[in-house]
This record gives sequence, structure tokens and C-alpha cells, in this order.
Amino acid sequence: MKAAYIMACMVLLLVGAASSERGKGWCGEIPPLPGDEKFQRIYVEDATLFHENGREVALWGVNFQTAMSWEWGRSRRDKFKPKFDVDHWKSIVERSFTEIQQMGCDVIRIHLCPGDFADVDGNLIETDWLDMLDYTMSECHRRGIYVYLALLNHLGGEKGRDAILNSTLKEHKWAAMVVPQKLEATDNYIRQLVNRKNPYDQGRVYKSYPGWIIAEVMNEPMWPNEAPSKAEFPESVSVYEEWLAANEKQIGSHAWRTFKTEKIKDYINRIDRLLYEEQVPAVTCWNLFWSQGPVHQGWESFDAAAASTVPMISFSTYPGQSDSQKGTSQDLSEQNYLPYLKQSYEDPEYQGWLQEDRFKGKKASIVYEYETWHNQSTYMYPAMAKYFRAQGAQVATMWTYYLNEEGHELPRSHAHHLNLISTPRKAASFLVAREIFKNTPRYIPYATTEDDADQFGHAALSYPLDLSTYADKNHLVYTGDLKSDFVQLPRIPKQISGYGSSPFIQYKGKGMYFLEAVFEEGQFSNHWNVKVMPHAVFDEEGQVVVNREKEFSMTLRIPGMARSEWQVYRVNSGKRSRVQIQPPAITFHVAPGNYEIIKR
Repeated sequence: MKAAYIMACMVLLLVGAASSERGKGWCGEIPPLPGDEKFQRIYVEDATLFHENGREVALWGVNFQTAMSWEWGRSRRDKFKPKFDVDHWKSIVERSFTEIQQMGCDVIRIHLCPGDFADVDGNLIETDWLDMLDYTMSECHRRGIYVYLALLNHLGGEKGRDAILNSTLKEHKWAAMVVPQKLEATDNYIRQLVNRKNPYDQGRVYKSYPGWIIAEVMNEPMWPNEAPSKAEFPESVSVYEEWLAANEKQIGSHAWRTFKTEKIKDYINRIDRLLYEEQVPAVTCWNLFWSQGPVHQGWESFDAAAASTVPMISFSTYPGQSDSQKGTSQDLSEQNYLPYLKQSYEDPEYQGWLQEDRFKGKKASIVYEYETWHNQSTYMYPAMAKYFRAQGAQVATMWTYYLNEEGHELPRSHAHHLNLISTPRKAASFLVAREIFKNTPRYIPYATTEDDADQFGHAALSYPLDLSTYADKNHLVYTGDLKSDFVQLPRIPKQISGYGSSPFIQYKGKGMYFLEAVFEEGQFSNHWNVKVMPHAVFDEEGQVVVNREKEFSMTLRIPGMARSEWQVYRVNSGKRSRVQIQPPAITFHVAPGNYEIIKR
């Protein structure tokens, strides 16, 4: 009895250490490698994420499922899927990396599925998907993109292979949290993963990557709301029965809820302690579901997370999800979801629980997924960015960037559809939202100036106009034809990212464009770079039609730029070719590609 008491005290001390000793530099000095200078490790202090230089974290990005067989299947909706070609997939991934960087992504979230590259005991298996994870980690380091790993999810898995979780075990996530064999396998899997040497990066160990900043234990760790049958979950229910006997409890709802809370808390602390022992600098995080999570999953996981040692929790927001009929694709773009965000902020059973004292000021918070469900409108991403900051979030990753290949575009009504090429207006709204997220203080109570529109700071959005914009003295972003009375405009923006026309640019093409002033030693060099993206429209059946060659007229009306003083060049493979300018303004024809505008 005395020995058991001492052991329990030691466990409590270690758990306390895991919680309290992870401030700045807690894991010690990690020898730097070339490329590390692009990153600042993060740490938690007073329920706030900080970079090493003391600045608060504010990272905007996407889920980017390069290392998951499920994503390959999603991108190949043909009846007959071709055999997976890892080199071809890498070429798609590389192009997609370039696209999300053009959209200003700071961070990507990756689901790790043991079914794709681990056995039932948690041992890593050398598969194409593990190779893709190595490749993705290396690319993120090369490109300066932060990484957020969800360590466990059920998606993916080779047919016939047993694993801790796989595509047939979605409802078995709770079993992975209570069955001793699965707990040991999970420990083994995580230890092998964090100590894996990346062959793409000179054998660098995963946990030493300065860009890996978040270790989320499990994606959407679902449990049954009532005790399931032993026939369906023999091992798991046996654990429950042993717990009932040890605690002299009778079977019933109260006992199940108590068991559920205790086991979730034990599991969270177990993995948190393991990551602490392994000296993984990435901040541990527990996933707390979608809006109305307490209704669908009960309060037990919320109670357990609040009482656990993890310093951070994550949540997701999906306006329109409950309006979508299961199994039926709809287009919800015509509905106003601004009131939904207001309800989510105020109602504890939606996401008002984030304002409770046990979370606010106690746990850092991030957004693991968000999306405008079956919705191609351009006002909601910016509204959601403001909402996330009101809830205290410091990282947000959209679910999920579509790794697009020509001929495999998703339809307009798809539940999750964002891509720089095939959804240009939505991509523009993503960029507006990024600026809002990064420039809006946290914990300002969420409210809008109108039920269907909002103006705040440097931003404006409108449901009736399906329009949003961000404009400060240097940067202008907009999602459609913009008039000067919609938002206060800068005199001469240094960067313009847009779709449609504005007082500075007239353009009838159907893709995004990016205009940026070039500075040398802090001085404007009389040089602008222009990037024009392919055109994309939805046909009558809602399918994306992409044109990568069509020319449209573009006119620049930037103050002080006289037509006679400037020349336009198209740049292709590093070579310039002169483009004719038409009077009276700087008007020229552009096809998708890169251009330079240089003063004579």
C-alpha cells in the first residue's frame, strides 16, 4: 500500500513537471542546422503562445494532407483509380506548396494515420505514406512553413492490415484510450515517430525540427455517449467492467460519464508526459471537437481537458454543417451565416465554453479545422478570422487545401473546397482573413455592425454583396469588384492581391492576380512584379472549368504612374518579352503568368 502511494506521488510530480516546466527553452539547446533561422520555436506562458523572441504567435494556414492515403483517394474520384505513383504525387504536392505560400500560409496541419504506416504494435513501417511524411517535413523546413501534427487519426490504412486506428475503426478511438495493448502500442508509435531520422534532411530527428510547433494528440477523439455493448467492443468494455468493480459502481449513465472523464484525462496526461519525457519541444494539444461538441460528444472530454496537464486545446468551426443533409451535396453559398458565428460565441453548447474561466486564461487555444461548408461565398472566412480572435485563437488551419491536378477538380458544392487555381474568389477571401487574423487583437467580444455585414479595423465584409476586403497603408486585398466607398483605401498600396476590379486595377479575368512593388535597400526601385493566375469558373452543372491560356485586358490606375514612363514585360523561364501598352492608361493584355512593369 505504501509503495503504491509513493508511486502515485511520483506520477503526480512528473505530471506536474510536464505541465509547469515547459516555458521558453525548457527542452534545452538543440544544435541548429542550415535553414533553422527561418523559424522561431514557440512556448506557452500564461495560456498564451509566444515565439522565442517574445512576440505572440498568430499563424494562418491550411490542413495539407500529403501523407494520408485518404487524400489521394479524394483527389481521384474516377471509378477506376490509377495505381499510386509517389513521384507523381510529390510533383502535385510541390506545386500545391507553392500555391499555399502564394496565399500566405504560415503553417500546415497534417493528420498522421497509423493505418498508413504502422502496425498493430505501433512499429513504423516503411511505406509510401511514411516517405511522403519525411518529404513533407523536409519541404516545410526548406520553405519556412511551420508544422502542426495531429499524431493519431483513423483515416487511411491498407486493406487487411491491423493498426492502432485505421479507416474501419472510426468509432474505436475511445478503445485506443483504454485498452492496455493499444495504449502500449500508441506509446511505441509516438516514441518511434518523434525519434525518426528523416532521410530527406541528413537524418535529422523529427523532434529536433524547429518548425514542428504543435503536437495534437488525436484528431476528434470521439467516445460513445452511453456504454456500448460488449459484443461490439469486447476489450474496451472489459476495461469498463473492471473499473466498475474496482470503484464499486453500478452500471448506468452516471458511472459511464465518470469513467469516460477519468480515462480521457488519464490518456491526455499519459501522452503529454510521454512527449515531455522525450523532450519534444512542440506544444501538446488536446482536440475538443466542432461547434456543438458538448451536445454531440458530452461534456466529459471538456472536463477532462480542463483538468489535464496539456497547456493548449483546439476547436473547429463549420458554419452550415448542420444544414447539410447527410450524403447530399448542397450549395449553401446563398445563406447568411454571420448569425451562426454570433450564436457560437454566446452559447456554451456551441463554442461559448471557450469563454469559461477554466479555459480562458488557463489554456492556449487554436483552430484545428474550419470551413464554409458547401459554400463558395467570400465574406465568411474573414468573419471567421475575427471570430477566432475573439475566442483567443492563435493558430488556425482550414480543412483542407485541395491538392489539385488538372482534370480532377472538385465540384462547386463540395463540402471542403479551397484551391488557389480552381476557387480564386474563395482564395482571395482566405487572404483577406489572414490579414484580419494577424492584425486583430484577441478576446475582443465578437459582434458585427449589422446582421449581414461588418466593418472593423482595416476590414469590411458583406453578405448581400458577397464581398470582403482588407486595406491598410501598404496592402490591399479584395474578393470581387471593389468601389472606393466600401473601405478606406490606401493612397498607393505596395501590394495588391485581388479578384475583379478596384480603383487601382481594372481586370475582367476570372483568376486572382498579385501586384507587388519592388524595393531595394528600403527604396522603391520603380519596378512592379505582377502574377496572374489561371481563369476558373463554375459551369451550369457546378463543375470547375480552368483556362490557363486566355488573355484579358488589365489596366493599372496607380497614382503617379504615367503611361509614357513605364514598360511592361512578360517573364517566361527568366526571359523577358516586351508587351504592348495601349492608351490612354497603362493597359495591356495578360495571360496567366508573370510580368514586370519597369519605369523607362
